[in-house]
Amino acid sequence: MIVGVHTPEFAFERVPSNVERAVKQLGLRYPIALDPDYGTWNAWGNKYWPAKYFVDRQGHLRYGHFGEGDYAESEAVIRDLLAEPGLPRPVSGSVAGETAEGVETPESYIGYKRIAHFYGGEITRDRTATYRYPATLPPNGLAYSGRWKIEGERGVAGPGARLRLAYHARSVNLVLGTSGAPRTVEVYVDGKKVRTVTVRDDDLYPLAELPGKAGDHLLELRFSPGTEAYAFTFG
Repeated sequence: MIVGVHTPEFAFERVPSNVERAVKQLGLRYPIALDPDYGTWNAWGNKYWPAKYFVDRQGHLRYGHFGEGDYAESEAVIRDLLAEPGLPRPVSGSVAGETAEGVETPESYIGYKRIAHFYGGEITRDRTATYRYPATLPPNGLAYSGRWKIEGERGVAGPGARLRLAYHARSVNLVLGTSGAPRTVEVYVDGKKVRTVTVRDDDLYPLAELPGKAGDHLLELRFSPGTEAYAFTFG
């Protein structure tokens, strides 16, 4: 049995209708509790999105994991719990699990409160400023170019706003939003344009998914003014 608890990370995630829309889009069928006041979050001493907790039939917490990744170990824990004495042999015991391999780039934030691995000088907080790319980016490095207003949770694109990220993964996604008309984001991977994303709602948008195993890539995004960017996730 799966039970989800939604604790909002960004302001727009506090709106129940936004959560309901996301649940329908993802086709989630398990119950999801809303935790806008962080009651469950604090009771569990949680600090990360996402967090996974595995509980056995007796109600004992057997394993937990914070953040993305660790998929193979999580799969192994599920199989072990399903195979414990008193339960029938699980069908999953004969099924090979497909899990991500290698060390992926961790979840990466745009706003100054949680940004890490930023390169390109100082961030001007809560005011529009001009940024320039550094000469090079190290692994997991992130940089802005053009006009940006960098706030605590997000960056709001101005004229000529661009962003580069050196990442290791197979797929990359970005939480984007708009407070007005639809916006666009042009997506380039390793110098080649792969798509244009149209942003109509506050949501998680897939940017690129490359064939084969995870690898090292350089992502560049070119934003239309008014686009709101929050956080990257990887797969």
